[in-house]
Amino acid sequence: MRKKHLSFGVIISLLFVFLLPFSLSFKNRTALLSALTNVISYDNFADLNVTTKVPILMYHYIRDVDKNFDPMGWRLSTSPYFFEEQMKYLKENGYTTINLKDLEDGKVPEKAIVLTFDDGLEDFYTTAFPILQKYGFTASNTVITNMVGRNGHMTIEQLRACARAGIELISHSKSHFSMSSLGKEKLESEVYDAADFLRNNLRIEPFGFVYPSGKYNKLVIKTLRESGYKIALTTNEGEADLSDDDWLILPRIRVDNRNGILGFKKKLEELL
Repeated sequence: MRKKHLSFGVIISLLFVFLLPFSLSFKNRTALLSALTNVISYDNFADLNVTTKVPILMYHYIRDVDKNFDPMGWRLSTSPYFFEEQMKYLKENGYTTINLKDLEDGKVPEKAIVLTFDDGLEDFYTTAFPILQKYGFTASNTVITNMVGRNGHMTIEQLRACARAGIELISHSKSHFSMSSLGKEKLESEVYDAADFLRNNLRIEPFGFVYPSGKYNKLVIKTLRESGYKIALTTNEGEADLSDDDWLILPRIRVDNRNGILGFKKKLEELL
């Protein structure tokens, strides 16, 4: 996370408060200053010329895959060895993992980073989760609600165990359809039914959303906004700028076997 100084306009406003005519008591000037500083709090990223950038990493499978036998699967995966080396690097270099909800709450320390894992896959629970716990890290896992307990996806019991341990669970839609190709009725079903599943089965109030395959359009964004989602993640490559970016189309940084550890370090070092 990197911050700029207060904008020129804000500085002038602060000086104006202290240079008010002395007919206004110091108590009243102080009260006015307090009100002004509350309005321009650093928590209100969009209201200040303060740039708060946070890398949001995007993982899929954490598993070993034969590159020659399954090249697509290999590109969607990160080997457990590389993953642990990456977590070790983050720990040794002072990164703090946070959840998406922390962004809205303003809990964004220096060198904050968000780890996201798409699809609610079972190898998150069996492989990534123990490594995250080893290093004291949290993460955000995206759940395809129709796939819970099916075809290599986490069961409801595994999801609940993750939630109890502080892993953030967010929606990845009901069926993982390309949402930009859906009509209004089907789109609303994908959004609202997934939200209902999280509420009814995991007691989670939906907050974050990840677009299946990164596909979205104006109707998708409008539907998410109307349904109460605060943050939505894309597959667009880049570091999230919380002061400039639309929070419903935040970019992420893809991580997979093609990065290894050296490529992983390079991606993060370029952001510093």
